[in-house]
Amino acid sequence: MAFDVRKILEQLEAGSPAEPGVPTWQQESWDRSEEFFGALVAAHVGRGAPLKSRVGQHYDFFHDAVVRHANTDRIALRLHDRRGGWQVLGYRQLHEQAARRATEWARQGVKAGAKVCLLYPVGSELLISLAAALGLGACISLLPPQGRQFIAHRLATLEPDHIATEPHQTLLVAGFEKKVLQSRGQAAPAFTSHTARPEEPVGLLFSPLVEPAGTPVVLTAEDAWRGALVDGLLTFGLGPGEHLCAPGYHFLQHLPAFLLTTLLRGATYLHLELADLETNPALLTEHPVRALGVTPALRDLLLRARTPLKNVAHWFRNPEDPIDWLAWRAWVKQCGMAAVPSANVLVDPSAGGAVLASPRQVRDLHTEAPPAAGRSWALRDVNMSGQHAPGDLGVFTLLPDKERPPGYVVLTRAYGVYHYGGPRTARRDGRVYPGAEVSRAVEQLPFVRAATVVQAPTGGVAGHYRQVLLVFTGAQKPNEGAWMQDIRRYLELQMGGEHLPDRTEFIPLYARRVKGRVDEEWCRSQYLTGALHRKSSDPLFRSLTELRGHLLEKDGAGV
Repeated sequence: MAFDVRKILEQLEAGSPAEPGVPTWQQESWDRSEEFFGALVAAHVGRGAPLKSRVGQHYDFFHDAVVRHANTDRIALRLHDRRGGWQVLGYRQLHEQAARRATEWARQGVKAGAKVCLLYPVGSELLISLAAALGLGACISLLPPQGRQFIAHRLATLEPDHIATEPHQTLLVAGFEKKVLQSRGQAAPAFTSHTARPEEPVGLLFSPLVEPAGTPVVLTAEDAWRGALVDGLLTFGLGPGEHLCAPGYHFLQHLPAFLLTTLLRGATYLHLELADLETNPALLTEHPVRALGVTPALRDLLLRARTPLKNVAHWFRNPEDPIDWLAWRAWVKQCGMAAVPSANVLVDPSAGGAVLASPRQVRDLHTEAPPAAGRSWALRDVNMSGQHAPGDLGVFTLLPDKERPPGYVVLTRAYGVYHYGGPRTARRDGRVYPGAEVSRAVEQLPFVRAATVVQAPTGGVAGHYRQVLLVFTGAQKPNEGAWMQDIRRYLELQMGGEHLPDRTEFIPLYARRVKGRVDEEWCRSQYLTGALHRKSSDPLFRSLTELRGHLLEKDGAGV
């Protein structure tokens, strides 16, 4: 049976299920993805300008996402600046400035396949540089301008050919200054947009879902284009000029997917910082929002402010966020969202968009998260043997999987309904916590003798863990208040505020070392069993620690 996209859209817009469980069309799209995408392309274009890309053959991102909308008055980006108020970037401006920037960069050596790192916060400069890089066929990497060691480690791993950033951010790229591109915007546009093959890499992304942290992973042209197509038309239901807004959503997990989704539909990405909403929650109500991403932080902010959301057509949440049933239900009731459709949406940046997505429906909070439409997938054994799951519980794995990072999400299936079952390994809201980087940063402080991060399970929903930083201080006189402030300031400077641990424990002992390195497994078992606490309060161990301190630190140097 052919896919009737008009009926699919009508069913999604109705906000009520036509059948229990996963819709039939969504299940069929998993096995008949080529036919499904062919039908979506025809519906996507509608009466607008034709796409230059051809599914499964070639993709021209610059034309389809920018040039097609350049003759309209639509807005590509709308953001709020606390000093200047609302700022906008129209598609006409985006086309002109991106074309000029691409021409400048081409003269500086940027060519198809070159690794270009975009080091910007969300804003016009990021969008213009993203469009310019895609127009030249560059392989992009995104990094937020936060944390000196965080950025330095990723740049050293990536070894970019070029770096694009604003002049005042060049201090963050120490050692790579010669690779920084000049962007003056004065060159006359003179370049031909690149057409990418399906398997061609368009991104090397530092996905926070990939282990170990800081590992770049490939985003292919096919995944990027197909993900943007499905999410724009179905997952978020965006039309030309409509707003997608996701305040507080993780930069590295949701970009560039959200931006490409918005641009391909000729829609508007509405960016608001949580800090600005804390000061003025009404900013969220000043423009109609077609799709609103809600994090626990935004939920709590709106609950405190008692802000009604009459301008939201539908909202979505990440199923990997902690599910506080009482808080979510209180927010739905207080903000007037009980009759507004909602969905669970999990975005994987290396897959180009949503990989798990429940249909938009008016219903109570739930944990359903079936594979997104058009995704080929399998349920694999949780022991990572590679075999198919013997039962109805397994690791969600995108296919083909040879070139992809291993799956980590556990899905359960019961009577045709798929539920999110948590991550297979210890994470923070589904993302890999860079514990090794945090430990190395903290060990640079003079009072720290050793540091390591331990994952401790919480008492809430399965799969949620608390990141505990263990700081071994040896025989020093305790000064925990000042130490805590120093650690916080230093981590914010070197790693960014999002990587602060959930809890910090000061241990007045020396950590066990093996071949000069901290024995992390010993630290973990000693902490979780309470042995470190008992030893640190035992007079015998305290005396031994003082003796060891005299022997090891007699010259005033820590070990």
